[in-house]
Amino acid sequence: MGKMLRKLTTGLLAGTLAVTTLVGCGSPNNASKDKEAASETAAPAEKDAKSSNGAQKLVVWGGVPAESGPQKLVDAWNSQNPDTPAEYVRYVNDESGNTKLDTGLLSGEQIDVFFTYSADLLQKRAESGMLEDLRNFKGDEFVNSEISGGMDAVPQINGGLYSMPTAIETIGILLNQKMLDAKGIKIPENWTMAQFMDIAKQLTGEFDGKKVYGTTVLYSELPLPIAETTLGGDWIYKSDTESNFDHPVFKANAMLKEMITNGSALPYEEVVSRKLAAYSHPAFLNGEIAMMPTAAWMLRYVKDLENFPHDFVTTFAPFPRLDENTPNPYAAVLNNHISMNSKSQNKDKAWEFMQFWVKEASKYVEKAPSWNKANQEEVVKLILGENSEKLFDAEAYKKVMLNPELKYSLVTKTTGLAQVMQIYKDETTKFILDATSEEDYYKNLKTKADAAIQKEVK
Repeated sequence: MGKMLRKLTTGLLAGTLAVTTLVGCGSPNNASKDKEAASETAAPAEKDAKSSNGAQKLVVWGGVPAESGPQKLVDAWNSQNPDTPAEYVRYVNDESGNTKLDTGLLSGEQIDVFFTYSADLLQKRAESGMLEDLRNFKGDEFVNSEISGGMDAVPQINGGLYSMPTAIETIGILLNQKMLDAKGIKIPENWTMAQFMDIAKQLTGEFDGKKVYGTTVLYSELPLPIAETTLGGDWIYKSDTESNFDHPVFKANAMLKEMITNGSALPYEEVVSRKLAAYSHPAFLNGEIAMMPTAAWMLRYVKDLENFPHDFVTTFAPFPRLDENTPNPYAAVLNNHISMNSKSQNKDKAWEFMQFWVKEASKYVEKAPSWNKANQEEVVKLILGENSEKLFDAEAYKKVMLNPELKYSLVTKTTGLAQVMQIYKDETTKFILDATSEEDYYKNLKTKADAAIQKEVK
């Protein structure tokens, strides 16, 4: 494939941040509901561009369920723009759903505006000519004035601006406040891996007659993203031609494995058998672990008392840093990218709608908005929901998940990325299962990843 020098400035393409944002709109636990919703909301290709009252309409495809805010936002647009009403079409953000969207775009079906949730798909769609370059509408000026981080924090592919992020996705640690209080534990400011390990030990034991582990150390089927939050989007790469697995921050993986060995983290076999390697919220909300890694979208499960009944307040902490001298600010990514179909017949109105969505999302969609002028208190109220004090520590949420000092992860290197990520997963699994030594683990990671990158370069 050759060396990919195109700059793709967006969230982590593979690994924790990208995975959480990708599945945030269609999680495994809601798979059947998502498929049903997709079949009910998919727009037939023969629909024309006229609404029932004869007005010219916009068709908008997105992966977030309509009832989670998009429909209210569209209704607000329609009340202000009766001559160009919008229709929201839900597609499930999985392989099948994205294929359906791409097929619609390529076949000429009316899709004026649509959302993309992963970096690789955004790049493919831009390079295939599906997306309008928003610089044609002075989109770069809008981004610099209205979106957090400006043009330095949004995807730019081959020098073009093909999307605008509408949401900020933050990752962190959820904690059971009831268990913390019972042990008299207060999470230190900017805690370290050593402190994280110690607190996990303290929280391990019996609580309310149930066996409790301090935490789980796998997330998105990989070790907790200590390296990613420390190094940013290019955490895997030392250069365009070399991997970064000899960086000191990867020492954290040995510390994470030690937590499984000493019994303060969920056993690996249980994580795999119960399919908790990607998402561990069932164990957390059932009181089996006191701490769990999370992405912002997973708060929906904390609010779902019907399926996950619990009687404790959930509080928040950032991911621990390797040590007190190693900051780890890269715990957020701009995502939920809104784009314009390059074949849209309503481009001027589509551009108005896109700006409207960026500015109005904070009132309706249960995600932290990318709009830099959003009212934070309104955002917190919308995301945490009614009676939030019974479920969440709102002040901790604002401090951790809406921290204005967080930096956005940016991917600029992708050579051999898929292969390197598979190597990382495979070698880490062998290390956790004691099939390889710590020394050989890091050695194999570096050697195999470098070879995979070099193969792509050639």
